[in-house]
Amino acid sequence: MKFKEGKIIKIVYVEKNKKKVPIIIRYPNKSDTKAVWKFYNKVIKETENLSRISPVSLKEEKKWLSDVMVKMKKNITVQLLVESNGKIIGSASLSIKNEERRKHVGDFGIAILQEFTGLGIGKKLMIEIEKDTRKMGMKIMVLSVHGKNKIAQNLYRKMGFNVSGKIPESIKIKKGYDTNITMYKVLKK
Repeated sequence: MKFKEGKIIKIVYVEKNKKKVPIIIRYPNKSDTKAVWKFYNKVIKETENLSRISPVSLKEEKKWLSDVMVKMKKNITVQLLVESNGKIIGSASLSIKNEERRKHVGDFGIAILQEFTGLGIGKKLMIEIEKDTRKMGMKIMVLSVHGKNKIAQNLYRKMGFNVSGKIPESIKIKKGYDTNITMYKVLKK
């Protein structure tokens, strides 16, 4: 797979507030640092469903994005951004396991701003990242989801993911603990 910085993968339209809104799915640019930083910090405030709970510094975000760009060029990570009206509203990634015997397995993650959930963007983003995943030679996608996040679990099931295990009370949340659910999808040829 050949990665091209900033390349638009797809433009789709979703209905939001009874209007058709264009949504751009694309690869990141180096110049996206501030926009991605704002996006992630907003998502972190909106939900407990991410692995990170503390805000990201701009310095951390710059290093993270730089690392992602290098990994994409090495064909070991796919990162897609979702943009609406010039603002980052979503993100999805898949990273190959860094173990010799598991290079056919990728860790998947997705995040979308609350105001854009329920519009079908997550499904569209998953379809596009799966295309790149296949080009990378992936055979299995793996993800973790909070037990209380039923909406995400339903989406993952609809997209062909199966539950492989649960660890009760393994995720710290504001009011106690939540179950960590591991799901996987075997990619068909």
